[in-house]
Amino acid sequence: MRCVPRIAILLFVCLLGGHTLRAQVDAKLDEIPLEKCDVLPVVVVTIAGAEMRFLLDTGATTMLNLSSFGTGRSKDIEVTSWKGTAETSAKEVHLAELSLGSHQLRELRLPAIDLSPLTKACGKKIDGIFGVDLMDRMGVTINLKRRVASMEPDGTDARRLFDLMEGSMFKCAVAFEQGDAKDLEECFDEEIVFYTPDGEYRGKKEVLAYLQGRYMGYAPNLHYRMTLKDVKAFGDALWYSYDYTIDSPKEHQQGHGMSMCRRDQGTWRILNLHNSLRDADAANSGAAKNIN
Repeated sequence: MRCVPRIAILLFVCLLGGHTLRAQVDAKLDEIPLEKCDVLPVVVVTIAGAEMRFLLDTGATTMLNLSSFGTGRSKDIEVTSWKGTAETSAKEVHLAELSLGSHQLRELRLPAIDLSPLTKACGKKIDGIFGVDLMDRMGVTINLKRRVASMEPDGTDARRLFDLMEGSMFKCAVAFEQGDAKDLEECFDEEIVFYTPDGEYRGKKEVLAYLQGRYMGYAPNLHYRMTLKDVKAFGDALWYSYDYTIDSPKEHQQGHGMSMCRRDQGTWRILNLHNSLRDADAANSGAAKNIN
C-alpha cells in the first residue's frame, strides 16, 4: 500500500465530526410538522407551558383567540386578517414567551379578538393566528408539499446548527471509515468543489475517486482532531473554519481549513472544501515528495 503524501483534510470536518456521537440530535428540531384546517396550515406553539394551535396566515398579523386568552386590557387596535385591515376593539394580551419548536420570542403584546368562526370552520379549537409579523421575526418558511414549517437559525444559533449538522452526518463518517464508497458518495453535493494541496476536484465523482486513491486504503487506521474556530449560518448553508491534526500509519499533519455544507430537504451534503497545511508540514511534505 503506497504512502499518502497529503490528505485533503476538510472532508473530515463534515464526515468525522459525527464521531462525537451527536447523531442522537434530531435535525427536525428546525422543522415543525403542520396540521390542517381545511386547506390552511396549522402549527402547534407553546405558551406558558401549554400547547396551542395557531393558524399560519401570511396575509394576516398575529392575533389571539379571545376565548383562549381572556385576560388583558381593552384597546383599539388595527389588525389585518382575511377580512382586510380595520380598527377594532380588542384585548391586548402580554405573553412572557412564545415557543415554536426550539425558537422563542419573549415579551410579546398581541391583540385578542373573537376567532370562534375559525374554530367552527376547522372543527377544532384554534387559539390564534400566527401572522406574517412573527413569521418574519422567526424566519419561518412554509413547505406545504412536505407539510412542515422550517425556521432559519438566528446568528447566535449557528453553533447549534453546526451540532445538528454533525449529528446528521454521522452516517457519512461511518461510510468513510468502512470504505463504503457508495454510501459516502451520497454525502456529496453534485456540484462539490474540493481544493487540496494536490489539485482541484469538481463534482462528487472526481472527489470520491481522489479519496479512494489517496486515502481510503488506510481506513480505519486514521485519527482526526478538529478545533472549531468560527461558524456562520446562511439560511440552509453552514460555513466554518477550524484547525486540524490528522494521523495515519505513515504521517502526521497539521493545518487550517474552511468548509461549507448545505441542507436540502433535511439532508446535509458537502458543497465546498478548502484546506491548507501549516508551513512546516507543507515543507516537510514537499521534501518527502522530492526524496521519493
